[in-house]
Amino acid sequence: MQEEIVSNFKNFRDEIYDYFTHRQDAALDLLDALSGNTAARSVVDLSLNPLNRRNYCSITRVVSEFYKNVSSTQNKHDELIKIISGHCPKLQSRPYHLFGVDCTANPRPFSPTQEDRGFVYSPAGVASKKPITIGHQYSLAAYLPEKTKGDPPWIIPIACDRVSTQEKGSLVGLHQINRCLLQKAFADKLCVSVVDSLYSNPESLSFMSPQKNHVLIARLRGNRVLYLPPDPQDHKTGRPKRFGKKFKLKEAESWPEPSEKKLLNDRNARGEDFQIQIESWDRVLMRGKKTADLSSTTMRLIKIVYLRPGSEEPLFQKPLWLIIHGERRHELSLEDIFTAYRQRFDLEHFFRFGKNNLLMDQFKTSDIQHEEAWWQLVLISYLQLYLSKELAVNMPKPWERYLSAFKTDTKISPTQVQKSFSKIIQGIGTPAKILKGHRKARGRKKGELQIKRTRHPVIVKKKIAQPAVLQV
Repeated sequence: MQEEIVSNFKNFRDEIYDYFTHRQDAALDLLDALSGNTAARSVVDLSLNPLNRRNYCSITRVVSEFYKNVSSTQNKHDELIKIISGHCPKLQSRPYHLFGVDCTANPRPFSPTQEDRGFVYSPAGVASKKPITIGHQYSLAAYLPEKTKGDPPWIIPIACDRVSTQEKGSLVGLHQINRCLLQKAFADKLCVSVVDSLYSNPESLSFMSPQKNHVLIARLRGNRVLYLPPDPQDHKTGRPKRFGKKFKLKEAESWPEPSEKKLLNDRNARGEDFQIQIESWDRVLMRGKKTADLSSTTMRLIKIVYLRPGSEEPLFQKPLWLIIHGERRHELSLEDIFTAYRQRFDLEHFFRFGKNNLLMDQFKTSDIQHEEAWWQLVLISYLQLYLSKELAVNMPKPWERYLSAFKTDTKISPTQVQKSFSKIIQGIGTPAKILKGHRKARGRKKGELQIKRTRHPVIVKKKIAQPAVLQV
């Protein structure tokens, strides 16, 4: 078993080594330094990591030549998707592959020379502060592996693309899912994606309709209005009705009797027992648009309520509403839908870990391609941690060794793998060659002037003008 894990990890590193077309050795050393980073708080600090056997100038060269002689960035990303999908684990007890999609911000408010900056969503901790920032937005599509209760929130990031100011983050993310479904590991198999309410609009649901083996689980806002199928007896003359009675999520009086109910028992991390009540309506409709007609597309609606133990009183003020879209949606049980959507929150753990430990948003550059290249490097470095987690051991600090989380090595978090990554590399070796000696660089000539970079305005998305109403 251990030999198989080591062999799989070495194969991945060999494939990544060949994936780089320029500066392969420096690139792999940079990835190792990033995966084993425990002290660096800036990108240049990675040059001091023992796994990076080159100076700080090599970091800039690796990033700047990531897309060198490449016809398009998407072709480069698709090549990486193919490599990563081949290392996703095989299904054990789950009958479907699970994906998650979400967007996150790369704040750059003080970079006037960088192009295509706009106002993007960024959660703020202060109540009076608006949850926005100036910068770029990135969409991440990840494979969510099977897990049991208490397992660390591991994911397998497959695709990461920047969302330009002319694009919608929801459509970029679903396009990433379509590119993942084309891979050999997921072809002709049931695939499920869990997404937030950003992806529950008619355009997103209509975009995924051609995928016959895909089911989309999206959260709905609590004020949405859906429709029941029309009653054939109501049709008399004229055009047949497309929609029946309204299904208002915030008005319980408009809810018909659910087609299925289920009650689950669960326990939180503090040992408190509670119940989860799940109700389902099999045939609901959503109003679409001219470019996204959903009038004939029936979907499944799920209502999830947490109940206090021993009573029917809800634990939270509002229920969780989910819309299930896809031809094979009825192959998922209510428990499958609930556990699948609950695993979507692992993406938030990845964003936090990536920004705190992998310096995801710390590469300061005025070149957009260099920034996109850095996000790809962070994605690969996290994959190294995932594939080597079975080889890592817990390395608690002196005051942590008595905690229950460190008494076993079977469930190791990404942070603990990062701490022991340098020892793993020292044990299995690296295909990167040792740096050869070279003469001192010539440097800048005397009197040479640097061209000032162009300053770019912040792009503000304008609302579409509504047609004027003629007053009679």
